[in-house]
Amino acid sequence: MKRLFLALLVMVGLASCNNSFKINVNLENSDGKTVYLERYDGTEMNIMDSVVAKANQAAFKVKKNDNPDAYLIMMDGWKRPLAFFADNQDVTITGDCQIYNRIKVSASESQGKLNDFMVVANQIVLDDDMYHYTAEFVKQNLDNPLAPYVLYRYKWAYPVSDLENLAAEMPEDMQSGYKALLLQYIEGLKNTEIGKPYINFTQKDVNGEDFSLSDVIGKSKVIILDFWASWCPDCRRENPQLVEIYDEFKDKGLDIVSVSFDVDEVAWKKAIADDNLYWKNHVSDLRGWGNETADLYTIAFIPQNIVFDQNGQIIGKNLVGDQLRDCVLSVLR
Repeated sequence: MKRLFLALLVMVGLASCNNSFKINVNLENSDGKTVYLERYDGTEMNIMDSVVAKANQAAFKVKKNDNPDAYLIMMDGWKRPLAFFADNQDVTITGDCQIYNRIKVSASESQGKLNDFMVVANQIVLDDDMYHYTAEFVKQNLDNPLAPYVLYRYKWAYPVSDLENLAAEMPEDMQSGYKALLLQYIEGLKNTEIGKPYINFTQKDVNGEDFSLSDVIGKSKVIILDFWASWCPDCRRENPQLVEIYDEFKDKGLDIVSVSFDVDEVAWKKAIADDNLYWKNHVSDLRGWGNETADLYTIAFIPQNIVFDQNGQIIGKNLVGDQLRDCVLSVLR
């Protein structure tokens, strides 16, 4: 009887092992940090579990399931979670939590495909090259969640029509939180196309006072809504050209509203002063990528800008240098 009992315990243990897999997180400089295991539930992020890393290690035990969608881990200090595809197999995540782009994930065949893809993607500089490379990968994986994940991650390289066409080729019943996010993003882009009306918002300015976009609509002939952050190198490189355009047209009816995706108020105000962004309207809710205007205007990257006429109608998007100047000049000439 005792042997039978022991045999049953072994069988139960084996069954338990067969019904779950492990996610092992081994990241330097993570000791004492809380590691969150997440997954999209429809369009909402669901925190499945959390563990405080000890000796730079954390582990999760996950019940196997039929959903092939990505899992994600998140830690304080990261700007976005790390996504990976487990396929019900053990996962090992290694690297340094302070060097996000060098973290390695060893997992399933699907993750292997993604790893190989990322090796090349991380070396691409031109938007057009990124478009062609990612589009080829997406078309090869239209029947699995790798496609919506990659398409959503690199959505900034695509016109809305191409995003819509590729999304339409994916199975309607595909289990993918990223497909749901992709469809939301597409609808958001449609709401901010040329010719659409402005979407109002209210945030605090540098003096802690409420500012609404509607405060300047109708008062200025042209309004540039500029999205940026002090920590964004590309934004800082674009700022001198923005200052030049403001210098040239501020007395002819141009106004600029700068929305910062900063989280550090001191860094935000210092960058305004250092870059001589001397127009009046600077606002932020100091929530980084959680800034409410990111959703309102479907902002997937910075710097970005949207140009309005006096009536609040969108007349230009994501313009730089001479393109932005010509758009302003077309109204103020």
